Amino acid sequence: EDEEDEEEGSDSSSPPVSYQMKPPPEGCCTTDGFCQAGKDLRLVSISNEQIEVPSGFLLVGAKSPNLPDHLLVCAVDKRFLPDDNGRNALLGFSGNCVGCGKKGFCYFTEFSNHINLKLTTQPKKQKHLKYYLVRNAQGSLTKGSVICWKG
Repeated sequence: EDEEDEEEGSDSSSPPVSYQMKPPPEGCCTTDGFCQAGKDLRLVSISNEQIEVPSGFLLVGAKSPNLPDHLLVCAVDKRFLPDDNGRNALLGFSGNCVGCGKKGFCYFTEFSNHINLKLTTQPKKQKHLKYYLVRNAQGSLTKGSVICWKG
């Protein structure tokens, strides 16, 4: 028998379980598009807000499977993002919540839980970070170039 293909506690007839580190603490906001502190992270809602971005961090847009028409705004340490050729990104993650200001997320899984980004898979999960965000001539935050993830 091929036991390696079986995942703990699941059978082939059950739907895939979302990959989550743990359920959010009691009293946390679990609404798609909002962080656990209840702050709106959708680009359409905060595009005209002044967002404090620490030195070495960039604003990027994350694509939520549950909100296909929205990007969630995230502050990510640029060392963990690929260059224009999809290379030279450090392994790991460092990010901050632009909604409530919580800093120092060292794991993308922890960060995605905080921003209620419901992931269905563990591998390559940072590929949910889809776009660089830039300010246009009017000063609004808009979708910029695609983040080039390779491999």
